[in-house]
Amino acid sequence: MRILLVVLFLCAGLFADRDGGPYLGAGYGISKYNDDGLYNTLKSDTSNAATLYAGAYINKHLSVELGYVNFDAWHVGKEYAVDELQKMGFEAITISTLAHYPFFENLLDFYARFGVGNLSTNTLGADGFTMVVGGGVGLRLDEMLSLKIAYDMYNFNYLDETNPNNTIKYDMHIDYFYTALEVQF
Repeated sequence: MRILLVVLFLCAGLFADRDGGPYLGAGYGISKYNDDGLYNTLKSDTSNAATLYAGAYINKHLSVELGYVNFDAWHVGKEYAVDELQKMGFEAITISTLAHYPFFENLLDFYARFGVGNLSTNTLGADGFTMVVGGGVGLRLDEMLSLKIAYDMYNFNYLDETNPNNTIKYDMHIDYFYTALEVQF
């Protein structure tokens, strides 16, 4: 994955034009966890979440991005909970390609996200592959600063191998709605 990341950022830097360039962003929002029936009931299936990301615009229609999302793995806000004692948190590191469609002389930027990454959890004792799809809209406040409203969905699987005769696969996902501030250099 590191090699893929280096190649993507190298290509982004080589093919960048005057409409492109690097950017940094930070966001905060709320997420909802779908466990696909792993737990009988969840006391709380929503959580606060924060994201940090860095990327590069290749041109005004395409960018690549490296992101980190914390679905309250640090237990500082509202968190996922099975019961009073068992709290859950997830973290994800992702790499994504974003397809942009700017309107009104780049004032509004509609985009779609497609990516992959690694998602880890503190309760299931597992980490693994996740696919990320999403979209959003950015409002350019000035030459460098944008405000984004976005939705991302993190899809991942969990294999319950506690019973060797009956391995069960759970198709889980986390829906993440957030706002972010982005600075382009």
